[in-house]
Amino acid sequence: PPHQVPNSKPLQARTMRRLRPCLRDSSRRLRAFSSAAAHDLPADDCVRFEDVVRAHHRIRSGIVRTECRPSYHLSNMTGCSIHLKKEQSQVTGSFKERGARNAIMSLSEEQRRRGVIAASAGNHALALAWHGSQLGVPVTVVMPTVAPMTKVQNCRLFGANIIIHGDHIGEAKDYALQDPALQGLTYINGYDDVEVIAGTGTLGIEMLEQVPDCEVLVVPIGGGGLIAGIALAAKTLNPAVQVGGCLASEPSTRASALRPRRPEEAVNSVSSHLAVNRRR
Repeated sequence: PPHQVPNSKPLQARTMRRLRPCLRDSSRRLRAFSSAAAHDLPADDCVRFEDVVRAHHRIRSGIVRTECRPSYHLSNMTGCSIHLKKEQSQVTGSFKERGARNAIMSLSEEQRRRGVIAASAGNHALALAWHGSQLGVPVTVVMPTVAPMTKVQNCRLFGANIIIHGDHIGEAKDYALQDPALQGLTYINGYDDVEVIAGTGTLGIEMLEQVPDCEVLVVPIGGGGLIAGIALAAKTLNPAVQVGGCLASEPSTRASALRPRRPEEAVNSVSSHLAVNRRR
């Protein structure tokens, strides 16, 4: 029947043989980068699997458990059994809700009362605005002038306080952290945050539950928070699972930053979600 995914074990094996050298090379670079930076990483600034499990239980009542459905056409094209995790089914249309809700729910009562703040051009802002409204936590978002107006308007619709400032996300973040009027608010980074990464890790748990015989997870990379959380969860539950990152050839700051072992500034991109750097 046309809706069934073809059984193509020979083609799958051939594709896996092609993927393995790339995955090994990626793993080697990541290990070298992690080893070089290990002495700079504070002991309390490390995401653990227990953080992901806690997030999994903490956010489940407010997050959509999205489908992970087979794709007939992609399976035919690649010769593998391809499944797609439908995170666009979240209320705001992206996986960002997982990290945002978990970060908000991890705050103390005093921090919730004062409110949270972030710099974002879109999806993280929407996620914080939506879940802040659901949890009764005031949300302020500093958005650069290049932020899409539809996302600015939707954030306001969800009740967030929106400040438009800066030509890019770096300037927006500097303003959010340094403006005296905003002191006292808890800053929540869109990807470089323990609770945000733990929230994204819930995707790894769900995908292995939905596709128990999964062999390879391919994860898009922008800032790196999504793949960090998914890799932590998936490799803990099943060390045999291989995790590969997928990113646009331009801008390629994430891949190039691994080679000189230092963060790089992002270049301009038509996609604001790809033009990210460690300053954000």
